Amino acid sequence: MNGPAGLPAPAPWPRRLLLAAAALYLLAWTLLPAWLAPSFPLDVVESLAWGREWQWGYYKHPPLAPWVLHLSYRAFGSLGPYLLSQLCIAGTLWFVWCTGRRLVSRERALLGTLLTLGVAFYSRPALEFNHNIAQMPLWAGLGWALLAAVQNGRARYWAALGALAGLGLLTKYSIGIVLLCLALYLVAGPDRRLLAGRGPWLALALALALLALHLLWLWQSDWLPMAYAGERSASHSTHPRLAALGFLGTQALNHLPLALIVLVALWRTRRPALATRAGGRWRLQTGRPGYLLLLALGPGLLVTLLGLLLGIRIRDLWGMPMWAFSGLLVAAWLPGHRLPALRAPLLRGLLAWLALATLLSLGYLAFGAQWRQRPARTDWPQQAIAAQAGATWSALSRCPLDVVAGSYWLAGLAAVPHPDTPSVLIPGDARYSPWVSAQRLATHGALWIREDGEPPLPPAPLDALSPDSGLQVHEGRWQFAWPWSATAAPLQLHWRAWVPAACVRTPGG
Repeated sequence: MNGPAGLPAPAPWPRRLLLAAAALYLLAWTLLPAWLAPSFPLDVVESLAWGREWQWGYYKHPPLAPWVLHLSYRAFGSLGPYLLSQLCIAGTLWFVWCTGRRLVSRERALLGTLLTLGVAFYSRPALEFNHNIAQMPLWAGLGWALLAAVQNGRARYWAALGALAGLGLLTKYSIGIVLLCLALYLVAGPDRRLLAGRGPWLALALALALLALHLLWLWQSDWLPMAYAGERSASHSTHPRLAALGFLGTQALNHLPLALIVLVALWRTRRPALATRAGGRWRLQTGRPGYLLLLALGPGLLVTLLGLLLGIRIRDLWGMPMWAFSGLLVAAWLPGHRLPALRAPLLRGLLAWLALATLLSLGYLAFGAQWRQRPARTDWPQQAIAAQAGATWSALSRCPLDVVAGSYWLAGLAAVPHPDTPSVLIPGDARYSPWVSAQRLATHGALWIREDGEPPLPPAPLDALSPDSGLQVHEGRWQFAWPWSATAAPLQLHWRAWVPAACVRTPGG
């Protein structure tokens, strides 16, 4: 059986092998990090401290990612955050596949979906579930939803677009970048006539309905996340325009594995070009090249342009969700007469990269502190800190531990694994922890933890508790061995406990 222009039809994809490799990959990136890392990454600890409070917003971000992370942790324990990251990647790939099926052939769609994993953002950075990881499937889903809506015009696709937009903005505001790109395509592209129909307005109404309570929270909090972002931006780099160029360079470096996989495969299958054969030209093999280019390149270039023109400070990891369609762009660009020969070397190159990335990432978790002779966040004695906090509080109080105060890192390490699920009181601004009131502290007490070098004054509203509040105050010091080294200087932490009179544990009580 022959394909186009008399070429041999491509052999079927090794589906069982691909499914087995995908299952093994997901298990490795879920089970092994939880086993190798003594503590969660920084963003995971912070979001877990937020998610248990079920607020409609937090001082840095919208609420959806902390909510979902909290649920995954309650359901799967220490595996939850790592499993959630891999599910986000799987969801991203699914939407890339669905989008590819509408833009290119089935062969190219599957190849492009797999090549997405050649972008380095889908390996080591995915160990730390955060708002960037949570955006990935929503970002890719928006690309699919608009394409399906303009191709089919059915209300359910416009509703999907609105739902994904609302959920995306409940995850992180930067998803507005892809929404802006899609809006520009809809206004200036060949489908602008659809704006006169009900579909786009249905999408807009559904997105606003999902955002309504968060918008109310933003108004009631005086737009706290925006104020916080403005303060952080002012306190960092004085050369944001140079940072924008650095952002673009970092995105290119994260595409280096994908570029090497493709270049090596092209080199190994080189032969005289047959540009006159069907599908033999080096051009995008899709009926909507503008849309594919917009999805694959538009957000990253737009962010860079905004950074250069407006001086907006850009973080490199903001690019994580922006490149879901890079592999699809490559697959659409490859000439049709090269695809049968390229498939095997591309897959071998991709598997080699994923194996290497897995070994390096897991090796970093297991031995990184020994190599650097200093701990990363994942090398802290999380369980020991939580157990010591619980033991200290239980020795002083008959009541459950209700509040742990301190930096969101230290307080989070103590609070997240604790069976009493205490709240975290974050210093710096009372608005950061609205769930902890002075009345709650006076009724239930609190445990405050700090490192050497941190200010010895307790955070508000703990500092406002009067001596006649009926709280007994105790303090001391803890010492912990580092999990990565038995000979390193131990971790020294200071603690102070405020225990309500009704909870004071008497000798023998």
